[in-house]
Amino acid sequence: MKRSSLLVRMVISIFLVFLILLAVVGTFYYQSSSSAIEATIEGNSQTTISQTSHFIQSYIKKLETTSTSLTQKTEVLAYAENPSQEKVEGIRDLFLTILKADQDLKTVVLVTKSGQVISTDDSVQMKTSSDMMSEDWYQKAIHQGANPVLTPARKSDSQWVISVTQELVDAKGANLGVLRLDISYETLEAYLNQLQLGQQGFAFIINEKHEFVYHPKHTVYSSSSEMEAMKPYIETGQGYTLDHQSYVSQEKIAGTDWTVIGVSSLEKLDQVRSQLMLTLLGASVLSLLACLCLVWFSLKRWIAPLEDLRETMLKIASGDQNLRAKEAGAYELREVTRQFNAVLDQVDQLMAAIRRQEETTRQYELRALSSQINPHFLYNTLDTIIWMAEFQDSQRVVQVTKSLATYFRLALNQGKDLICLSDEINHVRQYLFIQKQRYGDKLEYEIDEDPAFGNLVLPKLVLQPLVENALYHGIKEKEGQGHIKVSVQKKDTGLVIRIEDDGVGFQATADNSQSQLKRGGVGLQNVDQRLKLHFGEHYQMKIDSAPSKGTTVEIYINRIETN
Repeated sequence: MKRSSLLVRMVISIFLVFLILLAVVGTFYYQSSSSAIEATIEGNSQTTISQTSHFIQSYIKKLETTSTSLTQKTEVLAYAENPSQEKVEGIRDLFLTILKADQDLKTVVLVTKSGQVISTDDSVQMKTSSDMMSEDWYQKAIHQGANPVLTPARKSDSQWVISVTQELVDAKGANLGVLRLDISYETLEAYLNQLQLGQQGFAFIINEKHEFVYHPKHTVYSSSSEMEAMKPYIETGQGYTLDHQSYVSQEKIAGTDWTVIGVSSLEKLDQVRSQLMLTLLGASVLSLLACLCLVWFSLKRWIAPLEDLRETMLKIASGDQNLRAKEAGAYELREVTRQFNAVLDQVDQLMAAIRRQEETTRQYELRALSSQINPHFLYNTLDTIIWMAEFQDSQRVVQVTKSLATYFRLALNQGKDLICLSDEINHVRQYLFIQKQRYGDKLEYEIDEDPAFGNLVLPKLVLQPLVENALYHGIKEKEGQGHIKVSVQKKDTGLVIRIEDDGVGFQATADNSQSQLKRGGVGLQNVDQRLKLHFGEHYQMKIDSAPSKGTTVEIYINRIETN
């Protein structure tokens, strides 16, 4: 699995942190807002019901005032104490005047102790007798004494009304009769229906016996199931119903045994919550996108110096050692870049010191190589010169002596470590000439050099050990005449130096090849190491051999250095 970049991981991490923070804040805000909305609904509901209670209280107070005023009228008391037919029309006119003054009053009824009835509505029928004190409804009406009594809603003809009854008493407090005022149901209904309690909300009124004084559904007065459905609201008191679908507010109407109950439906709360949730989700998505873009571009800008540092590292690793990272960005990044550049400078210094050490080592190795010229070769050459002198072959003595002197002069090379290719070839030529004088017809050699490469600079004493190896390990062990060829040829953009012999050869395995590098006068391994040290990757040596087929050593140099 491909590892994600630092930028992606940081963006994802910050995004997740912001997402969690946003979720926590959003949840807190949602809960707080929901609680605030619920508190508002509760407060509004309680305020509404409280205002309704005060309105009904004021309304009932007005009716009670009217009722009390009528029970204290002299003509009304006089008729109740001594009923006579001639007084009836006067009292009825008084009642009609009261009805005209208050549109909410529908009927005024006076019932005397002896059973006489005066009503503004001729259709009103009441249970009367000569002794009204024996009637239950009459006793209930006078139970409160001179205080008005409210009765639950009832249907009068085609209208629903609420009645206020009050006892009439004489100066001594003796009962004279009962006055009843019928109030239109529509007045309370109109007021209660306009209350803002939600689409499904409603308000109703009950008395202390839990009888319905008012309810927007008239069927509740006669339907037991409807009455049963209202019980949870009555029993809840103040608060939410068990299903949390409604909020109930209750307040007792002062001066009465009535209680007004408001049932607020919470569908608006659900709508507000849904809208709030959608708003929060929308705002969260937009905030997350904005955060993602802001974080992405900000981090990309902050991490840009790290990317530059990484690219610089890759380029340095690929070989551009002189490159340095650019110091940019925050203080920490600049400090890292500064330390990185300081490390590179130290590495360069160490590499330079290593190169100087290697150069010194190479010079020591070369001097050691120069001092390791096979003493047997010198002894054999001098022995050959002595032998020639004994046979008085002075001309050959001179030639061999000159060749030996040239050989040593080129080997010493005035103390210099590097030599041009033409001198190195001449050094090999002198070596082969001297060996030819010793081996005679057993050795034949050929040198094919390209003058164009005569000025090529290379470490000295790299070809003579190869020729010596070909002679001692190839030609010397061969029966009959052997041949050595040294050639210099152009190849591609460089040149190849080839030393070939038709000696005994060997099986060209990896082990034998390594062993062959260690054999010879000063060893092929030493030559290989010095050429690698000088030419580096521009140099390559290849050894090809087979039993009885001879050996070929190729030195390929792809870098031409001239003196």
